Amino acid sequence: MKSFSKNDKILLLVIAILCVMVLLAYKFWPKKAASQVEILVDGKLVQTCDLSQNQTIPIKVGDKTTNILEISNHQAYMKEADCPDHLCIKQGKIAYGGESIVCLPNRVVIQVKSDEKSEFDSVAN
Repeated sequence: MKSFSKNDKILLLVIAILCVMVLLAYKFWPKKAASQVEILVDGKLVQTCDLSQNQTIPIKVGDKTTNILEISNHQAYMKEADCPDHLCIKQGKIAYGGESIVCLPNRVVIQVKSDEKSEFDSVAN
C-alpha cells in the first residue's frame, strides 16, 4: 500500500484549511434578522405578527387552541402544543428569513418573512 507523498499532504492540508474557513465564514457572517412571522393553518395565512413586539399568540385549528406561539427578543418559538411528539417545540427559536416551525399533526406552519430579496426565485429538487 502506497503512502501519501509530501505534495498530497500539502494539498489535503490546504483543502482542510479552506473548508474550515468557509464554515467559519458561514457561521459568523452577519445575518439580518427578519421583521415578521406568518402563521399558516392548513396552508392558509391566518395572521402576520411583528417580531419586534413581545407577545403570546394562541393558534386555533377549528374551535380548539392547539398551539401557542411566543415572540420575545425578536425571536419566535412554539411554547406549547397539543400534538403527541412536540417536534414543533423542539425546533427551537427562529428569527431569520426562510426559517420555519412546522407542526404536522395540527397542520400549523410558522414562517419568518425577511425584508431582503433572495437571489433565488425558487429552489427545485
